[in-house]
Amino acid sequence: MSDSAKAPAYQESTIADEPILGPVLFLPDGSIRQLSWLERLFVALKLTTAKDLEARYFKAT
Repeated sequence: MSDSAKAPAYQESTIADEPILGPVLFLPDGSIRQLSWLERLFVALKLTTAKDLEARYFKAT
């Protein structure tokens, strides 16, 4: 069996607008991070992506 068949599927992080929390970042480990006003501005201006924000918040254990 090849290594690629054994590796778990990677789930990408996404940015979504929640009704109560506002813009949030959903990380691959299932956690949710609320975006700061500066991060919201960068996302709105398309200066950053979910993958860039994931690199800041995601800590593999």
